Amino acid sequence: MECKLISRYSPLLVLFLASLVNAQTVSDILHPNYDDPSSSLKYYDIAKALTLGCNITKEGDYELSWSKDGENVSEIDSLRDRYKIIKEERKFIISRALESDAGSYTCSVRALNASRTFNVVANVIVKFESTEIGKTNMVEGEKLSLHCVAFGTNPKITWTVGNATLSTSTEHIVLEEDDKGVENARLTIESVLLSDYTDYTCEARNNATDITGKPAQVTITVRIRGKYAALYVFLGIIAEVVVLCAIILICEKRRNKTEIEESDTDNSPDQHKNGHNGNSSELRQRKN
Repeated sequence: MECKLISRYSPLLVLFLASLVNAQTVSDILHPNYDDPSSSLKYYDIAKALTLGCNITKEGDYELSWSKDGENVSEIDSLRDRYKIIKEERKFIISRALESDAGSYTCSVRALNASRTFNVVANVIVKFESTEIGKTNMVEGEKLSLHCVAFGTNPKITWTVGNATLSTSTEHIVLEEDDKGVENARLTIESVLLSDYTDYTCEARNNATDITGKPAQVTITVRIRGKYAALYVFLGIIAEVVVLCAIILICEKRRNKTEIEESDTDNSPDQHKNGHNGNSSELRQRKN
């Protein structure tokens, strides 16, 4: 009875064992240049080269084909004239990769019925939109709105405000997604307080940064002035002008007083008398 059962299911057992051997053979035939083999991950930096390699270990002249999301790369319009395939080196290269170049890439050898898939991820970069990076000046009570623009594959944004790390909104600070659908990309404070004078850091992570350990960051310093700070400055300027004018008037009065005293001294009676006597003596001398 047992022999009959074994003979009945032996073909299935052979097929199962053959599939295991074949699977093992496929994994040995193709060696992709993963950055993280456990997740088949390959990451790249936007605007830099993306290089996928798929080495064939089995001897023979085999043709290696490449596809993205199930479609041959030669038929994808967005990749047209932007990539090259080096057959001798078993490489697929995009010289200047875009954010949209992320996706699922597959290298295949049809003759060997072998293929391996890459999970290609664009590393994240961030910047502030329409804001001077490094500092911004505001008045108490104004609305603060910061937009952290993130590029890359599925970025996850958190904020550090002073020493506090925020991944959700609070009563005072609102975090919202932007037009691209990136969560927490916008930070808003409806009415800033003097205590909001601090550094605001936007940090973005994704699968690539989990491997590199280098999340993308950008920081801006928000400076808050009191409501009446400008008024105080204006009053200070007025006070300086008043004091300066007063000093000028005092100096002018003293100068005029000095000139008057000198004029009175020059026109004194003794000077007139001496002048008259001198004229008389001159007349007598002329007569003589």
